[in-house]
Amino acid sequence: MNISLKHRLRGLPPGFHLLMLSDVLSGLAMGAGYVSISWWVVSVGGAHDMAWFSTLTALVMLIALPLTAPLGDRFPKNRVIACGIALAMLSGLALAMMAWFNFYRLAWVVASESLSMFAWALVIPSMLSIASELVPAGRLSDALSLQKSSQSVGNLIGPVVGGSLMALTPAWLALGSYAALLAIAALGALRIQIPPRNREHIQAESFIDQIRVGLRIRWRIPLERNWALWGLLMMTAYIPMVVTLLPIKLHQLGLPAFWLGACEAAASGGLLVGSLWFTHRLLQYCSRPRARAFAMWALAAVFLVVALTDHPYLMLAMFGIEGVLLSITMLIGQTHRTLAVPEAYRARVSAINVLVAKLGGMLGPALAGILLSSWSLDAVYLFFAVFHLVAVPPMLRLPGVNRFLSLNHEEVKEWYLRQHPEAFEPIATASSKLNQSM
Repeated sequence: MNISLKHRLRGLPPGFHLLMLSDVLSGLAMGAGYVSISWWVVSVGGAHDMAWFSTLTALVMLIALPLTAPLGDRFPKNRVIACGIALAMLSGLALAMMAWFNFYRLAWVVASESLSMFAWALVIPSMLSIASELVPAGRLSDALSLQKSSQSVGNLIGPVVGGSLMALTPAWLALGSYAALLAIAALGALRIQIPPRNREHIQAESFIDQIRVGLRIRWRIPLERNWALWGLLMMTAYIPMVVTLLPIKLHQLGLPAFWLGACEAAASGGLLVGSLWFTHRLLQYCSRPRARAFAMWALAAVFLVVALTDHPYLMLAMFGIEGVLLSITMLIGQTHRTLAVPEAYRARVSAINVLVAKLGGMLGPALAGILLSSWSLDAVYLFFAVFHLVAVPPMLRLPGVNRFLSLNHEEVKEWYLRQHPEAFEPIATASSKLNQSM
């Protein structure tokens, strides 16, 4: 693993090394913040508040993503990331102040976390696509693997820190630590040096036109359209099991906040192992389509076990395996889908992928909240595990997906532009249409 890591780091620019550091810090903050905020809501407000909290905050990001996505293509991505992280820091400070004064109102907690969701809507599209500006296409697979690894390091430590602070200290201290970590991450992002590129043709477009471009590209490319639609169903099943129902289940089992942090850390540790080593080893013995199929079927089996067990150590092991499997599906799909899009459109198009996940993150918790009012927690967990299993075959049989994933990194570069040039045609603005009519 160490030799492979050194080989992948060799030749990458200093700006990418700073990106990895920023990813570690932001992953650390996000991991600590998720555990701290979720456990606070579950402990004070209960399962009902947790379901509403997950649904409403996901709705905010769902609305914010298409509005903020063009910023990553319009302005330098390092500044966009730094501004977004700083905005999330203000949300963390507001939550810490509420906890300090023992003030808990679901509406105020949702409002404060909504600011954070808006902030991450700024950050995530740029964070997903910034590597393509820092490294050449031939090294993008290594770069994305290392970026996932650095995020996993932060996510590995962050939940443990957040869970330990929530278990051993007052809630305000845990939430205040989350805000402090974000402040450091914002400073790290500002130091990333991005090579200059021409943005005049992008800045000449209106903001609304840039939003329309990102949505139209996804819709006009059949593979991406089908990937998004079936991916939405899968995310609707997946998100409640790892975001909404897990804290409720651990709380009902009488376990301390540390266990939520441990499960999150196990998933991040698995993601780290998968992105640094296991995915690359697996691809030496089988094709990308077969590796993807193995990971998706195994992931469905993992969630069935999680739904059926009440043993915390078995759950911990399953989330570790989940992280490894998730790294396979993410690295195989994300590298190709990033390279297939021309560089000038990558932040907007990446935002649509996140938009689909967040739409599932809104619909899934809302459905979980409805089911929890009449079903037991175990029954609801099992429902989503089966739902996830049923969504696997359509995702594996997307028309053209195996051919697409079998392309090498040079062949797939700007592949969507060559196959579907109509998806990238300029959108005529309202003013230009008026001039044409006159």
